[in-house]
Amino acid sequence: MPPSKRQPKPETFDQAFRAALKDLRIKKGWTQSQLAANAGYGQNYVSNIETGKQDPRFSVVFNLVQTLGTRPDLYMKAVVKRTLPKPPGKNVRPKP
Repeated sequence: MPPSKRQPKPETFDQAFRAALKDLRIKKGWTQSQLAANAGYGQNYVSNIETGKQDPRFSVVFNLVQTLGTRPDLYMKAVVKRTLPKPPGKNVRPKP
């Protein structure tokens, strides 16, 4: 079967926003509880943000991101990057 020529769909802004926050937390090696405690929120609140059940204010996002040791502008840049179409990959197969 030939490889698919379909490009993966970029993430929506909401998906990218949540995924980027979760990625930062995981890279730091923290659980949701650790992030919540260090940022001054409840674990359920952080969970609800990551799962899209709650839309936080920017001040909350900035606090969470800074608690994770990242500048808010770099976080937003990562979010936007996730929403852009991915360049087509090179499907190179060795010739038999």
